Amino acid sequence: MGAGKSRIGRTLAAEYGWIFYDSDSLIEERSAQTVNEIFTRQGEAAFRKLETEVIRQLAAKPWPSVIALGGGALMAAQSFNTIKKSGLLIYIKSSPEKIYERIKNSSKRPLLKQAARKEMLIRIRNLLNERAPVYEQADIIFERDGLNLDEIVKNLYNQINRFWQKQNGE
Repeated sequence: MGAGKSRIGRTLAAEYGWIFYDSDSLIEERSAQTVNEIFTRQGEAAFRKLETEVIRQLAAKPWPSVIALGGGALMAAQSFNTIKKSGLLIYIKSSPEKIYERIKNSSKRPLLKQAARKEMLIRIRNLLNERAPVYEQADIIFERDGLNLDEIVKNLYNQINRFWQKQNGE
């Protein structure tokens, strides 16, 4: 959430010449509703069901791609297992304070929508603490704070290549 997954993912996909997918955008296209509308009208459980199906479909595609997942996507065991089996899982890590700075004026965050501005940082910390045990099972944990987009993509590209070389015994 607020780590820049979509922007970073889109740029990284271009570096590899791969297709980029944003799971939240696909859910919005398929449901003809925004994520906020789905949360409001149908609830989080309905959204997570749609999300799990989109992730399953994306993971089954036969071509290489970069997929930006919503912040809570991996909390569903089925989605987590699907991603871990089908590809490389990267956690783009950022401090609660930096996340807050990036999203404080966004109206697109349904799990933060109820929080008053002054409570938002606390809510971000709580969500990260809840999700950390799952996020930290990623194949690569990448600390993005203090880096610009070019630095992030360059460093992440190098880490991914090193990971693949290690996996292939090179």
